Amino acid sequence: MKRFVLHIFKYGLLVFIFLNVISWCSLFFLRNSSFYKPQFLSYEVKKATFDYIVIGSSIGLTTLDTALIDSLTNKKGINLSIDDTAISSNYLMLQHFFKQGKKTQFCILAISNWDLANKNPVLNNNDYRFLPFVSQDYVYNYYKNLEQGFFKPLTFSHYFPLFGVSYYNTEIFYPSLISALKPNKHNRFDQNGNYSYPDIGTIQPKKWSSIKLSWNNPFVEKIKKLCEINNTILVIYQAPIFKTKIVTNNLNYNFINNANVIKNDNYFFDDIHLNMYGRKEASTIFAKELLTNYIKK
Repeated sequence: MKRFVLHIFKYGLLVFIFLNVISWCSLFFLRNSSFYKPQFLSYEVKKATFDYIVIGSSIGLTTLDTALIDSLTNKKGINLSIDDTAISSNYLMLQHFFKQGKKTQFCILAISNWDLANKNPVLNNNDYRFLPFVSQDYVYNYYKNLEQGFFKPLTFSHYFPLFGVSYYNTEIFYPSLISALKPNKHNRFDQNGNYSYPDIGTIQPKKWSSIKLSWNNPFVEKIKKLCEINNTILVIYQAPIFKTKIVTNNLNYNFINNANVIKNDNYFFDDIHLNMYGRKEASTIFAKELLTNYIKK
């Protein structure tokens, strides 16, 4: 019986080591690719200095077209927004940006009112996309502080990558196979980090409403301080919302409020996202305001 247990332990340990090696290879291939936005920034983006960057969730990703903004302002920006994330994730992305040795004059943080009001941020759905960099202290500490529960696959991956790769297998393992064969493939974004929804949307009739922003999310101030350390000007951006006015009395941040600048129903994909036509309109309005109130100062 004792010999049997020892054999089980020995072979179990060998399997555990073998699976961790496979997991390490998966993270290696993914890290050395452009599949997700964090890897795209470190692997493909060679430019070190930008005039502005855009960080945010799908709202920032699909609202501000940096290629169009560049053409209107004669500046150079990049969209680093990741869909299905939050302000805490944006803070991690900004850390990642500076850790790559890159610089920017302006950081545009695209917000959502419900996330801004969140006093207790937790891990977000797509934060696993930073997993290939879990050996870096800023990523590990982010996972450690925000991942909840006893079993923390992302945090534990700092020591054993098997935990994160197996838990997020369809989002990590299979993309790593694609990355091994096609390292320059992007996951729903172009060479400038942009992405747009199609012109077909799901807008339902509604009356105009008004929302007063609650500035409770602690990561907004973290982003502001990180910008100050890196000589970057933070600008909070409120994207257009369907028939909604946004009100705020917070004067502690540079704030571009474009919540109700687009009134054409055909420019919205849904209540909080623009389609390809709305994105063009919103980016044009944003570019003019950036030039008028910030870049020319």
